[in-house]
Amino acid sequence: MTRAFLMRALADQLLQETGPQPPAMVSSDDGAVVLLRHRFEPSEGCMGHPHQLRLGMAIGGGGRLQQRSHAGLLQDVWQPGQFNVVLPDDIGTYASPAVDVLGLAIDTGLLQQEAHRLHDLQPLAARLQRDPVVTSVLQALWCSAQADACLPGFLEHGARVLLHRLQQLAGHAHAMPPRATALSARQLQHLQEYIDAQYGQPLAVAQLAAALQMDPSTFSRALRAATGLPPYAFLTQRRMQWACAQLAQGHNVTEVALACGYANPSKFSAAFRRVAGCSPSAWAAQHRGLR
Repeated sequence: MTRAFLMRALADQLLQETGPQPPAMVSSDDGAVVLLRHRFEPSEGCMGHPHQLRLGMAIGGGGRLQQRSHAGLLQDVWQPGQFNVVLPDDIGTYASPAVDVLGLAIDTGLLQQEAHRLHDLQPLAARLQRDPVVTSVLQALWCSAQADACLPGFLEHGARVLLHRLQQLAGHAHAMPPRATALSARQLQHLQEYIDAQYGQPLAVAQLAAALQMDPSTFSRALRAATGLPPYAFLTQRRMQWACAQLAQGHNVTEVALACGYANPSKFSAAFRRVAGCSPSAWAAQHRGLR
């Protein structure tokens, strides 16, 4: 096969993978670099390609992501601003949530001078990453493409800048401590049941950790690895879910606030709005309208 055919194949393959709704996409002049923005529905299947490096940053949606490949097992909550890296020949399987992605795919034939360094990026493939430089470069490339302001070689240069930054991050990753083991589904269920049973009581991190027979620091890391939330945010979210059920049964906002342990209804309303996206009274009114 000719190189021209291989370059066209990169964009064609991405079009096939994105489903019935075509992505917003721009390619370099030779087709070796493809930049895209797309809403991916929940999916699972095979991942990896012998000659492609892919970088995908979540810009909306998100949830539990799992990838099993030569790089190892990645299990994490994919949040906006985080990106994953799939290296060439890192073949495996994935299960992804619904997510809006701004991503870059590179045919590694473009990177002949740097190709021998790609194995150095291995530490990045085992976990989700967050980096302001990668975010800024991806956004700058996309904005320039949308404004039709890309000079010749602009995408290729951007790809090289991103690769250089990934190499820097991989060097830092070698020195990072091992990622905390996430709480299991059974542990999360037990924690939720404990919070529900203590819904009117103030709970400290030490008490939540003790419920799972863990020390507070290990518990906090494991909870964040499983849910993406620190203990207090997780506690608040769970109690607001309980509050939703109480409001649905016709209890007024003040009653529910006091039952949740909030002496000040305004603080309860602020916490409820952060979780539910609206005030307790507005949520109750919307719910009653659906009954």
